Amino acid sequence: MNKFLLGAICLLAPLSIAQVTVQVSAPQAYATVAAPVHVHATATSSHPITGWQVYVDNADVYSAPAGGTIDANINAAQGSHQITIRAWDSTGEFGSQALQATVAGAAPPAASTGLPQPPANAKVFNNIEQMTTSWGVCHTGACAGGSGAGTFWQAFNQGSPSLDGRSMELFQDGKWSNALWYKKVGADNAATNFLWDFYVQLDSASVNAGQALEYDAFQFVGGYNYMIGTECNYAAGVWDTWNEVTQKWLHTSIPCKKFAPGTWHHIQWYMTTNHGNHTYTYKTLVVDGTVYNLNQTQPAKYLAWGDNTGVQWQLDVNASGTGYHEWVDKASFTMW
Repeated sequence: MNKFLLGAICLLAPLSIAQVTVQVSAPQAYATVAAPVHVHATATSSHPITGWQVYVDNADVYSAPAGGTIDANINAAQGSHQITIRAWDSTGEFGSQALQATVAGAAPPAASTGLPQPPANAKVFNNIEQMTTSWGVCHTGACAGGSGAGTFWQAFNQGSPSLDGRSMELFQDGKWSNALWYKKVGADNAATNFLWDFYVQLDSASVNAGQALEYDAFQFVGGYNYMIGTECNYAAGVWDTWNEVTQKWLHTSIPCKKFAPGTWHHIQWYMTTNHGNHTYTYKTLVVDGTVYNLNQTQPAKYLAWGDNTGVQWQLDVNASGTGYHEWVDKASFTMW
């Protein structure tokens, strides 16, 4: 074959198989921006977008899960930088956009996230959604509240949607009905700090059928129940916290818009317990990278239950009775 023709074919081949297009709306090329740098980009492909990476001067500084859009704040030192935003699709193909930008101020310290760094001896439970045995579930009014109507189920190892190929799927329907799924991971009475980190995705029915999405961590010590309950209250549009003594939800000032369906949302809670005065404190909530410092304390209640710790998810349906799905992935629970 003619060497010139062969070289031309080699040059053109990568263009013919490129499938991912990345468009960056922030930052603008050659702009001067403040730290942290706001990055917003969209990606299109004939196949699902499975992940993102952001590079600053060829250093990998940020990754994001599956989805057609990335919206994040990236730490970068003061000065001029090359920023590359890259997206992959399910075939392994990727597309990139690179630009120059100047950072006017230094990035804030990592502690500004409000989430502490666990010590080396912390106990960590990763991929709780992949633990397929010893789950508890209930949907009666006495256990989960609500009417007890409708059907509910739990399915493991769901390949789609998923961030790592093995999500957990939850379903509930029925007018004013609730369903609760809980996983105990064993007692640790010395632990007083808890980091709960997970991703959720909802279907389109959740927008009009969801009453609340509940996410709870708990610790039972010496008969006291530290039920550190939280929920995104769709009806009120705020996050609620749980008072175990009064058995009531309390509105916070933290907004909770209905989660966009078909997109993974990242939820992180930092909570503490105080076994001396039998209280638990909601320290910090981070939702999709936005930090909310709460520092709200609630009382534990003596129920004489055996020592244990764990986490739970609950779906609440409104008056429509329409069923909806929630997927959970990359759930970790850290205590020390």
